Amino acid sequence: MIGAAASGPSTLDFSIGEQKNEHMDLKVKSHHTVWVKRQDWARAVPVRYAVSGNALVTFGDGDLAGLASGDRATASVHEIAGGPAITSFAVSVSEVPPDDIDKEALLELLEHVPLGATLSAVDAAVDQVRHTRRVVALVP
Repeated sequence: MIGAAASGPSTLDFSIGEQKNEHMDLKVKSHHTVWVKRQDWARAVPVRYAVSGNALVTFGDGDLAGLASGDRATASVHEIAGGPAITSFAVSVSEVPPDDIDKEALLELLEHVPLGATLSAVDAAVDQVRHTRRVVALVP
């Protein structure tokens, strides 16, 4: 699990502005894509994410390769692709060391990728991804 003091498995518990958003965990957990935009970027980029503790985790290579630990960005989740945002919040970027990546979150990130026909093949594929792909946490 990433981040401090998670309120339970796969939940987010944080405030937006002055008001605590108690429904954030349900809104964020029921989607797979978050749009991430650093202030100096021309547009937000969509990336697949999983919830781990109090953070969203995603692959930090590809479109997010320009993000570094400590960067601030805005994350938003939309009801449908290109639709209006159902929630938007500021995040801090943190690179996740390979051995600290939550396996369940990693499996969720790879849910759409064939990993193997046996449990041992899946475990080997997940371990390879864990050590070859950059993973970042987007912490509200």
